[in-house]
Amino acid sequence: MSNNKNLIPIHVGLLGHIDAGKTAIAKCLTEIASTAGLDKHSQAQKRGITIDMGFTFFSLENYMITLVDAPGHADLIRSVVSCANIIDIGFLVIDALQGFQVQTGEHFLILDLLNLSQLFILINKTDLVDKKRILEVRRDIGKIILGTRFEKSCQIFEVSAIKNIGFSKLKEKLLETIKTLKIQRQNHGTFKFLIDHHFKKKGQGTILTGTVVSGKAKIGENLSILPEKLTGKIRSIQKWKKEHDFIEAGDRCGISLSNISPEQISRGSFATDNESEFTQSQIYDIAVKILPLYNHSIKFGQHININHGMMALNGRIYPYRKELWKNNEIYVPLSPNSNLKVFNAILYNDKVEYVKKGEFLLLSRLDLSPKSLRIMGSSIIVRILKDPIYMFKEKIKKGKVKDAQYRVSSVIVENLASSIEGAHSIINLIAEKPFGKIKSTFGKKGNVEVLIRENFKEKMPITKETTVSLKVFKKFQVDNTKSYSN
Repeated sequence: MSNNKNLIPIHVGLLGHIDAGKTAIAKCLTEIASTAGLDKHSQAQKRGITIDMGFTFFSLENYMITLVDAPGHADLIRSVVSCANIIDIGFLVIDALQGFQVQTGEHFLILDLLNLSQLFILINKTDLVDKKRILEVRRDIGKIILGTRFEKSCQIFEVSAIKNIGFSKLKEKLLETIKTLKIQRQNHGTFKFLIDHHFKKKGQGTILTGTVVSGKAKIGENLSILPEKLTGKIRSIQKWKKEHDFIEAGDRCGISLSNISPEQISRGSFATDNESEFTQSQIYDIAVKILPLYNHSIKFGQHININHGMMALNGRIYPYRKELWKNNEIYVPLSPNSNLKVFNAILYNDKVEYVKKGEFLLLSRLDLSPKSLRIMGSSIIVRILKDPIYMFKEKIKKGKVKDAQYRVSSVIVENLASSIEGAHSIINLIAEKPFGKIKSTFGKKGNVEVLIRENFKEKMPITKETTVSLKVFKKFQVDNTKSYSN
């Protein structure tokens, strides 16, 4: 391997169904294994499956490739979603014997959500099947990627990890692809380091391993750990088993910090050089995109699972639409709808975290059966909120015309309000066609004068007893401890 000081980091996510052979593929490609690579976790060895993210490395010319090996077991989808936040290119592994499976589909959809630069699909265990079976798998892949953004750009490779077949061509095409990519790193601004492992090392203090998603840092600088609000100084930096003086966006590395104990840090924490850039909250206004294949209704106040960086959270989602009422913009709950694909929502997390506007969230329903699609979609934080959220529930009031001949351009309506006070509260609101603005109160019993929209008296006869409909809204505070039914 060449001197790795100046290598350009590229992150490749290795995803796929359990037993598809992801870790075996990683072994075929790996030159350097990290402390969390190749299933070194004791439980992974005991159970014979990947139970946490593994990180290994190999170089291609002036690039250092980080392989992020994600768990494939249905119960470990949280870890898959977490690792997906830090990858540039996807390797989706398919067992040639089993073909496309439910979790394979989930992993594919996660990759599709992330706007990755490229997707490679690896058909593994080709030594165990004939050419006819490989053609069947290829046809199935074609059906799955049809209509997605990977339809024309996806590259398919036939490999055998056990026989070590097909990896020279894979590396050759990977290098060729990387050279064409224009991966943008956020090297400027606030330093943010997503922590995936933390432990004590004799003589070096607390070691944090993870990925730099933005900014730069160097030895001697102070970092804050959030949400724990800890502060420590960088004692040393290591990338790819070599000591370095600084790190920047895109680097997979380990940091030794002083004055911090690993027991103080939790999974999902991150390090930063500018704590003030992040706001402490558990309520966000988000812009949501739901996957086309997700066909469950999305209910107001529904429990969902949220992945933000390495943080796995639970929460409730409150879809809404905006409406102009009494010259103010209000939020109105959306009715449950399985066809709801793009909308705004209020999101309540079960715990407070540190966030920034514009950050990316993955949404899922892990309470659903592993045999169904559990990945809902993605969202972007539009606003960070701290105060209680108020929305307005829509209600249609029904009145009737009491005097159809009051004026040429208006009628008298009863039953839209039960008192003079109620009548005053609806003045200037707009009734449904053919009626228009509520002009004034009439008498002392809650009757009102309602204008008729232009030319409607000629088009539609209005008589006594004609129904008048008025849309009004009742303000309520969203209670994140209860479910709602629309």
